Amino acid sequence: MSKLQKLELLKDSLQQAIDRAVSSIGQIHQQIADLPFELLERAGVLNEDKLALRERNRQAATMVYDAIRRINQQIGDLVSDQIENLEDAQHIKRVMEENEAEVAPAPKKAAAKKNAAGKPVGKKPAVKKAAAKKAPAKKTVAKAAGKTARKS
Repeated sequence: MSKLQKLELLKDSLQQAIDRAVSSIGQIHQQIADLPFELLERAGVLNEDKLALRERNRQAATMVYDAIRRINQQIGDLVSDQIENLEDAQHIKRVMEENEAEVAPAPKKAAAKKNAAGKPVGKKPAVKKAAAKKAPAKKTVAKAAGKTARKS
């Protein structure tokens, strides 16, 4: 199992643990929040209108814990995407290295033959090219036309 697979497994385990913890905390919170309403209801202090407060309290707590679970899911998705990007990058690197190995195999070095003087055999001596001479600057057509016009 690769390091990235282990990291993904750890992320999944952590995400599940957070989700279970949030659910448990939400249930405990509901039970504790319901206690005062139950006591007031038993005492006959709460009527139907006041019981709506109890329901609003439950809805608010449910929304908060649902939001926490949703954020946990989104963070888990984000981490999974990043792990997938790393896996893709590793795969691309492997493929590129394999392609480079196929395209450019290691060059084989042949032993160079040498003559008695120790100079390589079979190679032509380098020929030096003579530097090209610069041609005299050409006169522009206007200048040439001006000189011929003056002479006439």
